[in-house]
Amino acid sequence: MPAQGFDEKNRERFRKIVGVMERATIEGERAAAREAAVRMAAIHGMTLEEAVEESHPERDDGRLSAAERKARRDDFDAWAAARNRMTEAQERADRYRYEQAKREAEARGLDKETPSRRPSQQRRPETFTRSYYRMTDDDRFRLVAGLLRDGASLRRAADLADVSTNEVARIWMLMRAEGRARR
Repeated sequence: MPAQGFDEKNRERFRKIVGVMERATIEGERAAAREAAVRMAAIHGMTLEEAVEESHPERDDGRLSAAERKARRDDFDAWAAARNRMTEAQERADRYRYEQAKREAEARGLDKETPSRRPSQQRRPETFTRSYYRMTDDDRFRLVAGLLRDGASLRRAADLADVSTNEVARIWMLMRAEGRARR
């Protein structure tokens, strides 16, 4: 398949994936990002290295001519300037919306100085009261059965119901047997 190259949206997405792949502190995150990058590169008909080279024009490994290096640097500078302009425009828009909302609130009669609730009016957190309820075996069975019907995995149902996965599997088998008996 011939290389298609990235459109602007996919190039930005690929750059973020590569950023996680290179800078994540957790090995699993780096591995998952690498797999995602390889998949995305393959979709566009490139190897991972070709895709990184295409999406990161600012990188230079010494094999580029001066003209290619300058062209890549110019492309990157244009991209960075566009991102900066977009970010600044978003910040200005956010500031404008905030100021508009503040003016509308003042027009409705909300006082600038007074917060929406005075500290004395703020709701105090209720004190924790311990529950002495203990789940029965029937309650636990219904909980696990409901979780399994809702699509929870065996392990997730076991964690939520505080039982072993063997107990969850037993309940699942009982549910299946009951379903067959109803037919």
